[in-house]
Amino acid sequence: MFRVAIAFVIAMAIALLWAAASEHSFEHDLRITTLTLGLVLIGMAAVGRGSNFERAMDFGATEAFWGRVPGMSSTRRTGEDPTLSPGAVFVLSGATLLALGLFVL
Repeated sequence: MFRVAIAFVIAMAIALLWAAASEHSFEHDLRITTLTLGLVLIGMAAVGRGSNFERAMDFGATEAFWGRVPGMSSTRRTGEDPTLSPGAVFVLSGATLLALGLFVL
């Protein structure tokens, strides 16, 4: 669920920046942007397994960019570690953005 939260925070930051820079009202543009980004994330989930999106969500790729956390290996998993596929992360974060845009804003 950490990945879903990170994807949601990044998408909300993009939506907030876009809404602040646009010419219409902030609330209207934030709603439109969250709906659009939610649909884009769900579309990214529809691409399937073995895609560039999945490889970008791989822990090995993120470790090369962010570096290692001391005492933890991001490439070796133990049996009890819960995992979400990249498609599930995209669907959950996209659905969260859609729900926010439809029901909250």
